[in-house]
Amino acid sequence: MTTRNVPLNATAAKVDKRPDAIRMAQVGLAGGIGYAHINEVEKNPRFICVGGYDLYPTNSPVAAAIDRIAKGGGKIYRGFEEVLADPEVEAVDICTPHHFHRPMAVAAFQAGKHVLVEKPMATHPDDCEAMIAAQRASGKVGAVQMQHVGQRSMLFLRDALQNGAIGRLREVFLNSLWWRTEEYYARIPWAGRMKIDGAWCVDGVLYNQCVHYINQMLTLVSPGPLPSVARVKNLQCAMYQFHDATNLEAGDTAFITGIIDIPDAPQMTAVGTTCSTEERHCIEILGDKGRAMWNGVGYLFPDGQPATEFHDDHPSPHLFNGNSMIFNSFAQAIRTNSTPLTAFSQIQYVTRFINDCYGVSRWQMKKAPWSATEALFKETIQQVRLHRCLPKDLPAPPVWV
Repeated sequence: MTTRNVPLNATAAKVDKRPDAIRMAQVGLAGGIGYAHINEVEKNPRFICVGGYDLYPTNSPVAAAIDRIAKGGGKIYRGFEEVLADPEVEAVDICTPHHFHRPMAVAAFQAGKHVLVEKPMATHPDDCEAMIAAQRASGKVGAVQMQHVGQRSMLFLRDALQNGAIGRLREVFLNSLWWRTEEYYARIPWAGRMKIDGAWCVDGVLYNQCVHYINQMLTLVSPGPLPSVARVKNLQCAMYQFHDATNLEAGDTAFITGIIDIPDAPQMTAVGTTCSTEERHCIEILGDKGRAMWNGVGYLFPDGQPATEFHDDHPSPHLFNGNSMIFNSFAQAIRTNSTPLTAFSQIQYVTRFINDCYGVSRWQMKKAPWSATEALFKETIQQVRLHRCLPKDLPAPPVWV
C-alpha cells in the first residue's frame, strides 16, 4: 500500500478509548504518512493522541494536522525536547524523514519513552544497532510501522507455508513496481538523496518504496514464529537511474538475486522500480508441491488440490487491518511486556539486506535512458525472471547495462 495521498480524516466518528490506551505523541505530521498515523491513532481504541510536533508548523498540510490534533485535545509542542519532557507521553510515533529516525528514537528511549517508527527503521546498520542498544538499555518497546505484515492475507498465507502446504520452498520472485515523476524527487530537499547533513538518508527505491515488499517477502518465507525476518546470502544487485531528476542519488531501479538463508535455501530474484506507470506488487513462491502468491490477496495453489485465497476482509478490522494490527501489536507489547510483530530486533535485517544490496553494487547507480523503460517492462524484467540473473548476465543484455 502506498500512503502518499492519504487524506486527513477530519470528520472521523468519536471512538471510545480503552482505559489502558497508550498515550502517544506524533512527531512528523505532514503528507500521506503523517495523516495515515493520525487517522489510525484517532480511530484505534488502544491509543490516545496526547500531542504532535512538526518542524514546519506553518506549512499548509502540517497546519491541517495540527488543527486536527488540537481539536482532539492534544498538545502542540514547540520542539522535540518538549515532547520528550512531557510526562503524559508514554510513546513517541516517529513519522519524519529517514535521517531523523536514529537520533529521535535514541533520544526518546533515553527519555523513557516507547518508540514506533515509520519505515524504514533506519538506512544504515550502524543506526539500527544504536537504536536497538538504546531500546534495550531503556527496557522500552521499539517497533516499525510495516503495515503489510499485519494483513490477514499475509498472516494466513504464512501459516499455510509454515505448515508445508506447498512443500519445500525452491524459488521466490518479487516484483515491486511503482510510479514516481520527476516532480516527486524535486518536492522536498531530502527526496532521492544519499546523505543529508552527513547523516544517511538513502531515499532510493529500495528504502522508500520497496522496503514494505522486501520485508513482506523475507517474513513470508522465514521459519518459526513471528517476528522473524529471513536473511539472504550470495547476494548480487545492480542499481540504475532512469529518471533525470538532478537530486536522485540513491537509484530508482534495482535488480537483485540471492539465496534466502533458510533450511530450504530457495533462490530469490527481485526487481524494484519507480519507473512503472502501472503500480504492481507481487511475491510468488514456488515449492516442490505447489506455489503461492501474495499481491494484497494471498493465493495458495497446492499440487492436486483446490486453490485457496486469503483476503483481508474481517468483521473486526482492528484485528486484521494492516495498520491497526501493527499499532495493536505495539500497544500489546507495551502493556504485556511481549515482543511486537515488527520488533527492532528483526526489522534491522531489512535494513541490512538493503544496505548489502547497495554494497555489492558498490554504491553505483548506473545512468540509463528513460526511453529504455518501455523495453524494461515489456522484455527485461521477464527475461531477468526467466534466467534468474541480473540484466548484465542475460543472453542478450540490454545496451544500457
